[in-house]
Amino acid sequence: MKYENEYYVSAARVGKQAPRFEMEAVLPKGDGFERFGKVNLDRLLNDGKWVVLYFYPLDFTFVCPTEIQSFNHLNKAFEDRGAVLIAASTDSVFSHLAWQDSLLGHLNHIHASDANHVVSEAYGVLDDDRGIAWRGTFIIAPNGILKAAHINHGEGGRNVEEVLRTLDVFQNEVAGKLVPCGWKPGKDFLTPDNPKEKK
Repeated sequence: MKYENEYYVSAARVGKQAPRFEMEAVLPKGDGFERFGKVNLDRLLNDGKWVVLYFYPLDFTFVCPTEIQSFNHLNKAFEDRGAVLIAASTDSVFSHLAWQDSLLGHLNHIHASDANHVVSEAYGVLDDDRGIAWRGTFIIAPNGILKAAHINHGEGGRNVEEVLRTLDVFQNEVAGKLVPCGWKPGKDFLTPDNPKEKK
């Protein structure tokens, strides 16, 4: 059987080392142009951080701000878990800053620019025809292993609380816990001598 689909192979594979990156970014602290800086994945990992990297298509749109503001609202919860949030699109840092200052509001997490499309291509979210990144969410452990990857096509928004729950799942999994389906913080874990989930 012949397939006419074009297949794109991402460098980002769960269970493997996440593609390393450095991007220009609008940082949380400061005002105006003094907020411009860089985010480097290796530096964050060397500091023992978990990283939640999430891509979105475009600045000055409609669905994207609902997601970004939801991530921003829960940023403290991510920080409490030793995780750093990084929002990224193919827009420039100038566009990011203008959007924050005019409509989005001041973000308390990193707002990165993949203007050269290198990072979105590496993570398999780049739409080559449109030059935008689709909604990809990636959870990276401090040892650099990509623990979770979720990519959405189109305008459907993400559930940010589910991203936070997924981070909890994999932090517990890395700590050696057996995490059952649908687990939420406060629920029991499985044990080798009792593989059934406790209610």
